[in-house]
Amino acid sequence: MIAAIITAHDEATHVEHTVVALRHQTRPPERIVVMSDASTDGTVDVALHAGAEVLLTVDDCNCKAGALNQALATVLLGPDDLVLVLDADAELPAGFLARALTVLRDRNVGAVAARRTTGGGAALIRRRALDDVHHAFGRYCDEGPVTGQIRLALDLEAVGWRLSAPLDVDDEVTGLGVPAGSARAA
Repeated sequence: MIAAIITAHDEATHVEHTVVALRHQTRPPERIVVMSDASTDGTVDVALHAGAEVLLTVDDCNCKAGALNQALATVLLGPDDLVLVLDADAELPAGFLARALTVLRDRNVGAVAARRTTGGGAALIRRRALDDVHHAFGRYCDEGPVTGQIRLALDLEAVGWRLSAPLDVDDEVTGLGVPAGSARAA
């Protein structure tokens, strides 16, 4: 199963478009969860209207990383499930999830990021890899001064997961599950 988790703080103008775009993936996620971080602008209502599940942060002082940590601790997933983490203003290319699943056929790859999105960033991550980070560091995402996908990528590599080269909109995926022309980590 793929569960998309969208972190959002006052993103009423973007979140509906992001949810709808996820539903138009050639391989859409089974769940779309919006984690509203103290939104005051109608984000919750817009997300619900778009058909997403909505969770609310509790006493979050750590912005996006804190919201994501709360969502990952709350959303029940199996160890073989996948988590699509994305910003509320991200719009993925329609084939991103299908292509990322092909890359994740390599059981040593823990995550695949989208290189180009409209708006914010996104990555498809194995739940098992996120659990390894949580076990090693006591949290999924670092809530310190260096946060975001770069820090999560460093943490995934620190616990032994390989990362795929980010997928571009125009990447052609080879039969090996690696985007054509990309270098693999050793």
